[in-house]
Amino acid sequence: MLKDIIKKNRRLLYIVAFAYNVLHRNNTWKYIGSNKIYKKGVFLNKVKFNIRGSNNKIIIGNKARLHNCEIVILGNNCILEIGGGATIVSNTQFWLQDDTSSIIIGEDFTIESGHIASTEGQNITIGSDCMFSNDIEIRNGDSHSIIDKDTNKRVNYAQSVIIGNHVWLTAAHTRVLKGSQIPHSCIIANSCVVSGKLENSNALYGGIPAKLLKENIDWNRYKLP
Repeated sequence: MLKDIIKKNRRLLYIVAFAYNVLHRNNTWKYIGSNKIYKKGVFLNKVKFNIRGSNNKIIIGNKARLHNCEIVILGNNCILEIGGGATIVSNTQFWLQDDTSSIIIGEDFTIESGHIASTEGQNITIGSDCMFSNDIEIRNGDSHSIIDKDTNKRVNYAQSVIIGNHVWLTAAHTRVLKGSQIPHSCIIANSCVVSGKLENSNALYGGIPAKLLKENIDWNRYKLP
C-alpha cells in the first residue's frame, strides 16, 4: 500500500508531511527564531500554537498525527516532546506554564481528548505505548495558591507526574493529579482520580482516590478472540 511505502521511505515521508501541513495550515511560523519547533515528518491538522516566551522547544516525532489540538507555552526554556511512530493525538490541549516546565511523551501514544498541564518548572513524563481515552486530565500543579493561615506560607507547590510504559487510561473523565506515579502496564478505570504513588505494575486501579482492584494482568489494544 502507498501508506506503507511512505512510512518506510523517510525522504518521501518528509515530502508528504510537508505538503499535508501546507494544506492544513498552522501558525508555527509566528514563533520561528525565538523558539524551536521540530515537526519534520509530522502531520498537523487544526493544531494551534500559542507561545509567550523564548528558548522553548517543541519536538514531535516522525509519523505522529495531531488533530484539533492546542499547544500553549507561557514561560521560557520549556520543553514539549511527543514521540512518533503510531502516535495519534486528538482534541487535546498541552499547557506549559512557568519557566523550565516540561511534558515528555514516548512513542506510539494515543489520546482521544484531554488537557495535560505542567507548571512551576515541574515535569510530566508519560512512557511509550500508552493509550488514553477521552476527557483525560493530567496536571502537576493547582495553578492557584493555598495558604496556611498560621504560617502565612503556601502549601500546594507543584509536583512532577510520572506515568510508565504501556499504561491504559480506559475511559472518560480520568484525572491524574500532582505527585502521582503510575507504574508500567497498569489499567486505570473510568472516572478514576489518581492522587499519589501507585505501587504495583500490571495492575488494575479504580475509584476516588485510585485503589488496587486486581493484580497480575495486562492489556492489548486489540480485542482478542
